[in-house]
Amino acid sequence: MGCENRYAIFERARNSPLQKVGSHEPLCHSPENDPATQMSDDITLDVHAGVATLPESRWNDLVARAPGGSVFHRTEWLRAVERGTDLTPRHVVAARDGTLVGALPNVVNEVDLPVSVPEQAGALAPRELVSVEPGFGGPIVAGDYRAVLDRLIEGVRAAATDDVWVHRIRTLDPGSVRYADHLDARGYDAQVTTCQLLLDLGRPTDEVFADWDKERRREARRAREEGLTATRVTDPTRRTMDEFYDAYAAMIDRVDGLRYPPEFVHALADCLGERLVLFLADLDGETVGWHLYVRDDEQDSLHHFFSGLREEHFRYHPSSFLHHEAIEWASSEGFGTYNFGESNADADDGGFGYKSQYGGEVEPVLTWEKGLARARWGALRVARRLYRTHRANA
Repeated sequence: MGCENRYAIFERARNSPLQKVGSHEPLCHSPENDPATQMSDDITLDVHAGVATLPESRWNDLVARAPGGSVFHRTEWLRAVERGTDLTPRHVVAARDGTLVGALPNVVNEVDLPVSVPEQAGALAPRELVSVEPGFGGPIVAGDYRAVLDRLIEGVRAAATDDVWVHRIRTLDPGSVRYADHLDARGYDAQVTTCQLLLDLGRPTDEVFADWDKERRREARRAREEGLTATRVTDPTRRTMDEFYDAYAAMIDRVDGLRYPPEFVHALADCLGERLVLFLADLDGETVGWHLYVRDDEQDSLHHFFSGLREEHFRYHPSSFLHHEAIEWASSEGFGTYNFGESNADADDGGFGYKSQYGGEVEPVLTWEKGLARARWGALRVARRLYRTHRANA
């Protein structure tokens, strides 16, 4: 019997673990003679269909102490994704003698395609198991990473139902490259299609702002001279989040971007608590811009995640002003970096070019993919490559 058929299709209930894979189960994807495979025999697996059944305190403790952990691995973020989107959770937990040694958060999502799938064919659309989007994920491993990582990869097969074509890993921490050779040996292909820009806050803010493009500095200065003020909104109400969402939706629709539902924004406010940081720019009692951040204490970073900017307010330069004020606040709070958020890894991309004007170091968002439905995924990869080549040459 092949690996594709070794696991039953799991029920989608959110109130219980889907499957516990005992140590007697053979590994599907690890070479039979690999020592790591033999060492992983004492590691048990659970696949969870929601945060409710995760060992929450032990999971978050592992995230806090293991390399590469971030706020996006924490159960608070995963709960917000679960409550605020229609994505299906499939979280993998590895334990040895009752102690958590590995975690791999995942959700099931549709594969991003260059063309729309007709509604009547939606059931046939390719789906992926992704760790994690929105946000970032990747394996969290303590101890012997080879054995633990192999068991987590086995858990991926258990977590993937028959309609899942591929597993995709998105990592925030560039240090995840430590797993590159091991993932490559297990059939994962690496790629970098997006990146992040980070400012080093371990120096005076005057030096940070001196690295800004002169036009960005001028905008922030003009905003202050025109009377803009910045307020950090503590304990935002539902009405406040609605106001933010309206501005966010207007901005995303203007650039034809991916707009998350309002339920996700409300779930972030409900689930993240003090980990959510919301700034607004005000001019004479009128709100002219918003920035939503996530406190990533695990990565020692303030992470800019969403903006809410209306075109009619652009003349007040709220974006540069809010970045300036948030950087000052983040520095005073002792954060090591300020993260401008994810951008396409393309020098010609407008978002990348704009963020680059604020200085900062470019760091890749490392991504790995592995086809689980190999024939279908292989055909889709060829089509995707042809499409990207066509766009690049257009």
